[in-house]
Amino acid sequence: MSRLAVSSNRASLHPVTGLPHTGSRRNEAAEQAILRAAADLLAAGDGASITIGAIAQRAGVGKQTIYRWWPSKKAVLLDAMIHRADEIAPAPDSGDLHTDLRLFLRSTFAAAPDNHGLLLGVLREALGDAATMEQLAVFTAARRDALAQILDRARARGQIPATAQLDVAVDQAFGLLWYRMIFAHHPLDERAADDVAAALATQLGANQEG
Repeated sequence: MSRLAVSSNRASLHPVTGLPHTGSRRNEAAEQAILRAAADLLAAGDGASITIGAIAQRAGVGKQTIYRWWPSKKAVLLDAMIHRADEIAPAPDSGDLHTDLRLFLRSTFAAAPDNHGLLLGVLREALGDAATMEQLAVFTAARRDALAQILDRARARGQIPATAQLDVAVDQAFGLLWYRMIFAHHPLDERAADDVAAALATQLGANQEG
């Protein structure tokens, strides 16, 4: 939700232990353990029910370590989603724009239901809180960057014109995702992903033969 989703493979919920004391500076092993723990807890249930204590216990760190590095539980969960999204919805590079768009959007749309409650909760909070809006902007920018990489590579291969409006295409893809998450009038399924991929490729004037 570079990063929107959590893995559909349910990881076991045994805590990571034996991590060194971190102090005021971030320890990379501890940070990764915290993000993995938060992402696994998200994948296993509803973000609203996750506590800082549960994340800390699974990661094998103290709660104060998490509070020292992140301002809130939502910030930890958003950061975890960014990191996990790179794993399950990376920017593929098959050499074909339409294929890359289809793969990326399928994985991104498939992951959205797991994060639906958290993302909409963060959005509601962000509308009245600048700090939360900043965190949400970091998350959305990371996912936009992943899609932009696909389009940039296609343009470098000569598959889309140099004058193509890539920012507009990225906005359209994620605009549909957020619109359907908010109003739920149509599903975010493979058909939706394939339809958006085809529409964007056509709109961008894609030359599938490069």
